[in-house]
Amino acid sequence: MAYGRKGRPEPYPWLRRDTETDPAWEAFQTYLRLGKDRSIAKAAAKVGKTPQCLEVWSVRHQWVDRVTAHDNYVMLADTEDLAFQMTESRDENLELVRKLRGHLSARLDEFIDKNQDPTIRWNQALTAMAKLEANAFLIKDDAKTAERVTRIEELVERALSLDTGVE
Repeated sequence: MAYGRKGRPEPYPWLRRDTETDPAWEAFQTYLRLGKDRSIAKAAAKVGKTPQCLEVWSVRHQWVDRVTAHDNYVMLADTEDLAFQMTESRDENLELVRKLRGHLSARLDEFIDKNQDPTIRWNQALTAMAKLEANAFLIKDDAKTAERVTRIEELVERALSLDTGVE
């Protein structure tokens, strides 16, 4: 962990320190941006300094701790963002399932009240809706999935538009 003044942990240790000169800060930024393949030698070559010079700056300004903190922060942020996106997608898909189930349930009640058979198309729509519900947690947000959801919606819509139980 990188520590700032008075031995307290720094919340964002990869930010510039008061004691860092412009050349040292530039070299640190270069080192940081090299990513997983970073090395003092590569950073030195990019900024036109000797590896020995950058090694001194690295020790003095705790570069290894700072880039580790940065890499961990970025990884955590990416993970949290992905989890948020997956949760949001799941919630949207479950809301669609709830709507479809409500429509199907209401329409089925109409058929039952009229003593009508909901037909094969009705069963296809119900099966498609059930498949969507079963996979609600696995649905990806891509074109292929959008086509499948549209097809399911069309099947359900066709089933809901039936006025009689026989075709």
